[in-house]
Amino acid sequence: MVVLPEKGEINRVLQDMGVPCLVLTYRPQAYPRSQTFTQRLLFLPRLLARIYVNYKASKQLARFIQGKNISLVHTNVGVVNIGFKAAQKLGIPHIYHIREYGDLDFGIHYFPQKETFRKQLLGAGSYSICITRAIWQYHGLEGLTSSRVIYDGLLSSESVILPKEGDKYFLFAGRIEPAKGLDILLQAYHLCRQKGHELPPLWVAGRVGQVFFNNYIHDLIERYQLTDTVRFLGERKDVTALMAQARALIVPSRSEGFGLCMPEAMNQHCLAIAFDSAGSKEQLDNGKQLTGEEIALRFKSVEQLADLLDMVSRTDPIEFKEMKDRAYRAVQTLYTSEVYVNNVFHFYQEILSAQPHDL
Repeated sequence: MVVLPEKGEINRVLQDMGVPCLVLTYRPQAYPRSQTFTQRLLFLPRLLARIYVNYKASKQLARFIQGKNISLVHTNVGVVNIGFKAAQKLGIPHIYHIREYGDLDFGIHYFPQKETFRKQLLGAGSYSICITRAIWQYHGLEGLTSSRVIYDGLLSSESVILPKEGDKYFLFAGRIEPAKGLDILLQAYHLCRQKGHELPPLWVAGRVGQVFFNNYIHDLIERYQLTDTVRFLGERKDVTALMAQARALIVPSRSEGFGLCMPEAMNQHCLAIAFDSAGSKEQLDNGKQLTGEEIALRFKSVEQLADLLDMVSRTDPIEFKEMKDRAYRAVQTLYTSEVYVNNVFHFYQEILSAQPHDL
């Protein structure tokens, strides 16, 4: 059974598959944002509303699953706690699937404090899955038998590879918000232009995550005189095709939890240029350990990114074929949906085999 916060496309897909769905009103167990004047004005009412709706939702969920022979509750994001509360009330095991740092990547502040969340992770009957080893370590779960690192399954082992005809542009794919680092990429473009280097155009695919940051990005583009270079595509459903045609995908995220777009691009034999930090670094390290060589180009500063952009733009794409082949092998080995499903299912079996038989 799947619990959702609203009716929508996911609800319709699950129902068509015959999966029972329960729609409840709930919110992240975190403080509301307080960046703008309006957000600060509404901070307290929104906080009180969150406390109330989450309390109500956890009660509703517990009542709904009681007596339905539910053996385990799996919360698919770390900042929602109604599943934990309901499982705790009913005495059944609960899994937190932690996909984020929280504060470093999304600016989330757990309510009432981060230590409360950590105590939930360490409580009796509480288990966790982290999508990277770095997130596992960050939340203090490394080495615990109740916690696992399971990488997301991003693609099928039978996924289609699209024909490549392009190499006409660099691609940024992600939300327009500080964590994703589009400003870092624009600074590198500006630095290349100052040095007299010509680069392919930059295509930006993704929705606006934060309006104030989007305004800042457009100010940067005007200041750096990049209006003729940067093309905004908005949120797209054909990102895979865009990756297949790109000269390279640029991943400048400052503290990426895992980063879906990079392995998706690698699966299309698209060269990746990534910030050597957090989840991106872990993917690159995994690939290097598996294949023995680098699977993408890394940078640690704006200056290094500018040098890589210049080098890639002047190099025949055929020169990166072996690197792109290694990257493809790595994602097909580590990040397929089949591997992911097996790992999660085996963890379920471990948890349930350790429970009293009357659960």
